[in-house]
Amino acid sequence: MPNNLESWAQEVAQKNQFNIKKEIRRSFYYATGQIKSLIYEGVWQGQPAVLKLYNDPRLTNDPISQNVFNEENKSKILLAPQVFKYDVVSPQSGWLIMEKIAGERMLQSPLPAEKRANFLKLYLEYRQNFPAKPTRPLLLAESLSAVEFENFRMARWLELANNQEAEIRQKEGKPILEIKKFTPLFEKALGLIRKEIAKRKMIWCHGLFAPYKIMKKDGHYYLFDFGHTKFYPEGYELAFIIWADWLRSGDWQLPYKEWKKGVFEWLKVMEPVAKKLKIKNFKSLMRANLIERCLGTILADICATNAPREEKEKRIALLYKLLEEIL
Repeated sequence: MPNNLESWAQEVAQKNQFNIKKEIRRSFYYATGQIKSLIYEGVWQGQPAVLKLYNDPRLTNDPISQNVFNEENKSKILLAPQVFKYDVVSPQSGWLIMEKIAGERMLQSPLPAEKRANFLKLYLEYRQNFPAKPTRPLLLAESLSAVEFENFRMARWLELANNQEAEIRQKEGKPILEIKKFTPLFEKALGLIRKEIAKRKMIWCHGLFAPYKIMKKDGHYYLFDFGHTKFYPEGYELAFIIWADWLRSGDWQLPYKEWKKGVFEWLKVMEPVAKKLKIKNFKSLMRANLIERCLGTILADICATNAPREEKEKRIALLYKLLEEIL
């Protein structure tokens, strides 16, 4: 695979007779500047199609996971695009040509209150049709207990933030995170997460089930991006939905009293879903997983990005207040 993902895209398209029409999306690995995926719209064998190429620092099995879901999925409501052709080049890189969902409409975050219930129905539909057991040999980190798996993930986020904060300190003289405030909060939060997650099992799941990963066409919904399919601790997915729809996409310029409503409204509508999934002690589980999402947001989604300083500081202030309230 060429070091340049764009050059590789041209090579793959030419070899596989994929006629590129336009670029749809490119994603970066935090503030590193590394392009982790490129997606193109085009034509393959006379039909509209999409070419996706990925080179992610994280291990992924994207096209194979999507194929497995399509093979095992019995839902008539929630589908995934058909994969026409693919190649897994390495544990981190590969490409796939898949069905183009014409006339698509993406569910946009943050979802209004009236659409949350419908989205959670889709979540239940997904849980009922997604493989319950791993569909490939487990990775080393996935074989760990839920606590050690969380430690592994948190260490990666801390390293990302640590490196970016060092650069900011060198350039601006003042880092984003105040160590005296962040460190005790971080350590207290970790203690609570470990205590709760130690009681929980690991769940095989899509890993990115969120509004922005779903599109609608002709009464059907299509789930995209299977690159994060793996084991996660129980409760992670529900907290991830809140992260994707609100912690990541909510209006960070709102006063805290207004902003936090987006979090607690989600928790309220999720509780009946947890009962249907037979999740025990929902409140304590979500408390721990929300804390994990707050820490991940601060370290990876804020500190390890190139967002403006004002935005970073305001978003961190909101998350500090939420953490203090939950803790």
